[in-house]
Amino acid sequence: MLVIRMFRTPGKPANQALDYTLRIVKYFLLVSVTANYIAKFQGSDPGTNIGLTNMIVGTIVMALYLLGKLQNRAVLSQLAQHPIFSRFANAIDPKVERFLLLGSVAYFVACLLYPQMVDNVLVNWFTDSIQNIYDTPIIGWVFMIIAFFFLINIIMRAANVIGRLLNGQPITNPTVKTNFNYRERRFPEEDAPKNDGFSEYEDVTDEEENK
Repeated sequence: MLVIRMFRTPGKPANQALDYTLRIVKYFLLVSVTANYIAKFQGSDPGTNIGLTNMIVGTIVMALYLLGKLQNRAVLSQLAQHPIFSRFANAIDPKVERFLLLGSVAYFVACLLYPQMVDNVLVNWFTDSIQNIYDTPIIGWVFMIIAFFFLINIIMRAANVIGRLLNGQPITNPTVKTNFNYRERRFPEEDAPKNDGFSEYEDVTDEEENK
């Protein structure tokens, strides 16, 4: 994705169709590798059967993770409405984002029910590489610490979703609101009424004659 973005013309907005195509590919690999990892290393019978608990917990974590991605993109979309940030953030289509979220979760559940769907050379290579990273003494510990904080973030996000549902608020909207109310700055002399070249004049002839 970084290589493709390097060839974009500077100063021009990103192609929304290309952006969504890259995200679909990324989510496809993410969901496939995660489901394959659960089937191989977390299932009660590796490679053939996945426990109900692992399936429920895995689906909840995956849904919350993708929901967080959607909320972050919604914040970036609001930033794109400002002229300063429009070159760095892209607008999103809420309907497409929700479809992508629900489709990814549905595909994840299908992969957990039928692990043979993701049992191929590419996905297995990613899965084995991830497991090798965790088996590395120092690097594996670092990733475990990162995973711990990731889990804390997921728990806080779950609490936020429950609170939104109890308050009747939509869960797909971002929790951070951005409001750019900017107006053109004017200097005091610009606000002063113009006299078209005439200065104020007061007739004092009568007053001098009286004195």
